[in-house]
Amino acid sequence: MSDQQAIYDSKVKKVLERMKSKTREEVAEELKYKNWRSLDTYMRRKNFVYDSREGQYIPAIIRLEKLSKDSKDCAPTKVVSIITAFEEEDTDPMLVAKKEGFKDHKEMAEYLKTKGYEWNVYKNNYVKVVGKVDDAADIPQENLRESMLEGIEQYLPFLRFLYEKRDELYRLLSDTKENGKIPRYALPGLVKTKAIYMGDMIAKLAGEFSKEKNVTQREIMEAALVEYLQKYGFKREIEELLKNQ
Repeated sequence: MSDQQAIYDSKVKKVLERMKSKTREEVAEELKYKNWRSLDTYMRRKNFVYDSREGQYIPAIIRLEKLSKDSKDCAPTKVVSIITAFEEEDTDPMLVAKKEGFKDHKEMAEYLKTKGYEWNVYKNNYVKVVGKVDDAADIPQENLRESMLEGIEQYLPFLRFLYEKRDELYRLLSDTKENGKIPRYALPGLVKTKAIYMGDMIAKLAGEFSKEKNVTQREIMEAALVEYLQKYGFKREIEELLKNQ
């Protein structure tokens, strides 16, 4: 710890030194903070969090590593299975929820909450809740504003994700595909006749689209169904199907 303390500012070092022999409340009073919550707010700004087991402030990155390690320790089998699933990249929460027997990802989140786990944006996974959130009413307004600004940092990974996926988002939000190309899928399996009933106006539009774009109505319906199923819960099944085309 001594090598690390060399890069900390003098006030942080002073807090860490006093915490070796005193309680958080005593240190806060000695250093003229309103209460220990005010001291917590200052230390969080310096990227330190309080570890109740050690009775000391530790670097936030160490707490994050401990959360990752401890999340699956002594956890129920279903919780371990969910956390393990989210350790893979680009995991679809809805698919994980369905696989584990939940109606959707919200119901899964509620289950995990009852087991003492919550979503951590830094880990992109569920972690065990190890402490209680401070009561905002007891935090001085100046420190509260600073804490709120710092809270924005937790959304940065999500904002970066949105930026990296911006091209796909543009296509989703646009009325047509960006390149104007109509998707065609060479789907495996036998061709079967299936009657589909629809409103006369949409049927008329499908016929006009078929002629104008020079695609068959079968191609229109198959492409529409592929994208619909991908979007509403059958993404993995459709991807497996397309692998065989």
